[in-house]
Formats: sequence, structure tokens, C-alpha cells
Amino acid sequence: MNVGSAMYASATALKSFGVGTQVIAHNLANVLTEGFKSSRTLYYDLPPYSGTGAATQKLGAIDGPLIPVQGLPPQSASPPWVPSGFVEGSTTDVATEMVSMIVTSRSYQANAKVIPTVDSMLGTIINLRV
Repeated sequence: MNVGSAMYASATALKSFGVGTQVIAHNLANVLTEGFKSSRTLYYDLPPYSGTGAATQKLGAIDGPLIPVQGLPPQSASPPWVPSGFVEGSTTDVATEMVSMIVTSRSYQANAKVIPTVDSMLGTIINLRV
């Protein structure tokens, strides 16, 4: 792996972890939204030494908890399995999202640290050649 590919790999990882942060923020922002289906970020490696990619996956197969509601008419948008007098809650788990946020932010920090290190290495190489 050369210095340029290390910089590129780190840059693609920063972009991927940025997507992960946006997905987590979206999930947390909708934690109280009725019927909200949370998403997750899947990270994958690009061809050897080419970096990291990210894809978002909606967790639509998981049903949210039932929340009792009084005084509201049954909603036609509710799934058929939701009984009258209840609404489907969000599938977002705050504890899971916070752990994911910590892991994602630490991964982002580690890859951000690579850029000044590579810059310093390039400066040293240039000074040696001059």
C-alpha cells in the first residue's frame, strides 16, 4: 500500500462513517414516530486497499411495539395486525443506537487521524528528496 492509497482508503472510510452517522441520527430523531422502521448501515470493503463503502438497509421486517391510545379513531394507515385502540411504535432502540454512535464516531476519529499522519509522511519524503 502506498501513501496515496492510504489517503484514499481513509477518505472513503470517512465518507462511509459519515453515512453511518446520518443513519443513526435519523433513527434517533424518529424514536417517537409511530410506525417508524429504523435503518442500519452496512459497511463493506472495496477492492484490495481501495477503501470502505457503506449501504443503508431499512429494517422493515421487524414490527414495532404496540402503544395503547385512547380517544383516537383507528388509523387506516396502521398495519392490519395492529388491534383497535393501539398504534405501532418505532422500532428504534435508543441503547443500540447510542452504542452504534460511539463505535461509528471512534472509527471516524481513527480514520481522520490518518490524514495528518500521511500529510506529515509526504512532507518528510519531499524534504528527503530535495
